[in-house]
Amino acid sequence: MRFRIFDGMEAMSEEQMETEISMLAGWRKEKALRYKFLIDRFLCAKAYLLLKQLLMEEYGIDCDPSFGYVANHKPVLLEYPEIQFNFSHCRKGILCVLDSRAVGCDIEEIPSRLDPELYRYCFNDMETERILSSEEPGVEFAKLWTMKEALLKMTGEGLRDDIKNLLQETDREDIGFQTVPATEKGYVYTICRRL
Repeated sequence: MRFRIFDGMEAMSEEQMETEISMLAGWRKEKALRYKFLIDRFLCAKAYLLLKQLLMEEYGIDCDPSFGYVANHKPVLLEYPEIQFNFSHCRKGILCVLDSRAVGCDIEEIPSRLDPELYRYCFNDMETERILSSEEPGVEFAKLWTMKEALLKMTGEGLRDDIKNLLQETDREDIGFQTVPATEKGYVYTICRRL
């Protein structure tokens, strides 16, 4: 497994963001330009550019990969279906991961305020208690949320209504999680992969 994180958005000028967007292949540039705000265009562009960088580093592949989609819009590389990938972004960072096995990832900004309705909807009683009793509830929230989202992206299920008990329902013998709180940067990320 290989992954890359870009978390230098604050240092990027509008001109630098526009330059990154201009480096995209036609179809991906069209997708990026559909976003209303420059930051969202940049996040879309940079995720794709990280994928290209990892493909070159890991496999020597120097191309503009095209995506196909399987169940629930899980992307696959049309030219290289044996290579699994996933990416995620938030306003604090962009994460891209490659693997030879099924993989999913999520990166989320650590919330400064928590909405009780949201965590009661997304987390079971044990997880809710874990969040509420934590010295850093926002970090704990982001850890659990990124684990759930990375798992759903790995399996190709996508978000679903019944995620409260998702982590307890999952047979974990063949699934591994790598969850990292980068509190100094303001985000948490998780990579979930088949072992």
